[in-house]
Amino acid sequence: MKTTRKKVTIRDVAQQAGVSYGTVSRYLNGNNHVSKDASRRIAAAIRELEYTPNRAAQSLAQQRTLTVALIIQVESNETIVQASVSEAMTGANQTLGDAGYQMVTLIANSDESTERIAKLVRSDFADGYLLFSLSNDNLLANTFLNISRPVVRSEAGDRGDLPYPAVDFTNRDGQRDITRYLLDKDRADLVYVCGPGYSPSAVNRLEGFKQAMGERFNERQVYYADDWEITSGEMAAVEFQPMLNHINGFVCANDNIAVGVINQLTRFGYRVPDDIAVTGFDDSSMAILANPKLTTVRQDSILHGQTMAELLLKMMRGEQVEDHYIKLLPTSIVERQSA
Repeated sequence: MKTTRKKVTIRDVAQQAGVSYGTVSRYLNGNNHVSKDASRRIAAAIRELEYTPNRAAQSLAQQRTLTVALIIQVESNETIVQASVSEAMTGANQTLGDAGYQMVTLIANSDESTERIAKLVRSDFADGYLLFSLSNDNLLANTFLNISRPVVRSEAGDRGDLPYPAVDFTNRDGQRDITRYLLDKDRADLVYVCGPGYSPSAVNRLEGFKQAMGERFNERQVYYADDWEITSGEMAAVEFQPMLNHINGFVCANDNIAVGVINQLTRFGYRVPDDIAVTGFDDSSMAILANPKLTTVRQDSILHGQTMAELLLKMMRGEQVEDHYIKLLPTSIVERQSA
């Protein structure tokens, strides 16, 4: 006749180790106030009895959910499938999973979804938060001013009352360098297609273009896109059509926009790069699929997600991170056929 083995409890471990129930509980919850001798005896008892901790009970005792929420704010649903976003999500999920956390993704793409997510955040449902493409000036950003959980942001913004740290790329330097790359090739008549104004990355990349152009910069050289999509690049080329015969380069805020510019220039009968050079930013899969292949600024988006997750884990362990701390990841130019 088959018998069912009695489930080993914390009290069994405590009796085997010769310590109190409370000492075993503190040991399991990672409390430092357990002597080395008691820790050794408890560890030995756990091995001998083959005790499996009740993770749900541990989480409750520690007021932890073992959940991290990645919140992405988008103006266009196409943003979610962009390589820079999906790769960062992959890197973050892997790092958090290895540390024993479950990452859940919440998408704020409307006023209603933003309000629902804000209510969830106020309910303290996660141990920490990763924020992607967060607008500086709306309800969701303000929600995080009044929570006690750790927060890490994907972009370095300029709003001083948002104290949480950020992991970002050297956006300004990357766009400055690729603009100078074109200037060094005697492409002096340049225009810029800027990303959406709500994005700190878009603002920083525009600043890089301005720095490279110096005294040659003219506000009429800039088209301000509403999003990061291909259609915005096409619309920019249409907007600049009257002056295309006097332009020899488009510097674009991301690869999708650059592909849109190339598509529209081709429809107008211009050759890229013979007539007009085009550059992007991200080094996404779109850069390889473009015709011609895109000269662009490379950023390691998987590393972006990993670094954000590592910083959040550090904060969740109780390690101090200074307010407004910014970790900048490097960028580099990838030369292909479009410029």
